[in-house]
Formats: sequence, structure tokens, C-alpha cells
Amino acid sequence: MSDRSWQGSLLEVGVLGRAHGVRGQIKLHLHNPASAALEGAACRVTLVTDEGVHERDLEVTAATGEQLIVRLQGVEDRDAAEALRGARVLVGRASLEPPGEDEYYYVDLIGCQVVDELEGEVGLVHDVFEAGASDVLVVRDGSQERYVPLVEQWVVSVDLEARRITVRGIEQWESWPV
Repeated sequence: MSDRSWQGSLLEVGVLGRAHGVRGQIKLHLHNPASAALEGAACRVTLVTDEGVHERDLEVTAATGEQLIVRLQGVEDRDAAEALRGARVLVGRASLEPPGEDEYYYVDLIGCQVVDELEGEVGLVHDVFEAGASDVLVVRDGSQERYVPLVEQWVVSVDLEARRITVRGIEQWESWPV
């Protein structure tokens, strides 16, 4: 898809999965299962499919573990729901609560340069995931990957404007081939 004008003001929150039932409800697999940003919400979302970018109203009807059951405007039956499987779901930043102090949207961390305060450049944040006690940065440098807990002990600073995360003690974190 060539038109990416929607990027920046929108945050990708998850991907649509299988249909749920026969009345058009769909499972929404959240990128951050701990997020409560959409729970109990009815909001306008942007769906990104192979066919293009579409806006629809979304209503959360239930939460089941790491996914939500949602109803989308214009999706009335199982076939229409199945046709949207794999669609990326994005919401406007303005419709979400801003992150608190020392909190970040995962998407804002991805692509940030990671440097060790003593050792220099480490790599780029490729992914972020929740691991119980803390979120973890997946940092890649070429064909090597390291997991760095996103906690004060290891992360010195996060500068989203400069797209730079400074860490300490990187030599303590093994790297693995990707």
C-alpha cells in the first residue's frame, strides 16, 4: 500500500482475528494485552487491509483474556467478519489517554536508537513486549538481538523527540542470532 498519510496521528492497537459467532462480531488481538485503552469503549477506528484504509465505528462487547470481542459498523454477519481477518486496527492518539510519566506507547519506542551510556550504540528497538514484572525492549543490531527490561535499573533515559534510549550495563545482556 503506498498511501501512508494515516501514520503518526494513529496508533496500531491490534489485529482482527476470527469471527466470533454469526452476527458479525470479531476477535481483536491486542498488541498490548494489558492495555485498557479500548475496554468499554465505542470509538472510531481505522482498519488497514490489503485493499486499503477504511474508517469504521467500533464497539467493544466483551473481553476474553488477551483479546476483545468487537462489533464494527457495517459488519453484520460471519462472512463479513471473516473478510476482515488480519486487518490492522488503529485508533487516533487524541482519543486515547496520554501515557503517564515514565509510560510510553509501544509503537513510539519501536525504531528508537539504543545506546549504552559507556559502550555506545547497541542497536534499534525492533519490538516491545510485556513480561510480567516489566516491559521488555527487543533491541536488534544487524543479525543480533538483545532483550532489555524497560526499568529504571537498566534504562537511563528515553528521549522520544530524539528517538534515542540510553541504557546501562548492556554487557550483562546476552545477544542471540535473529
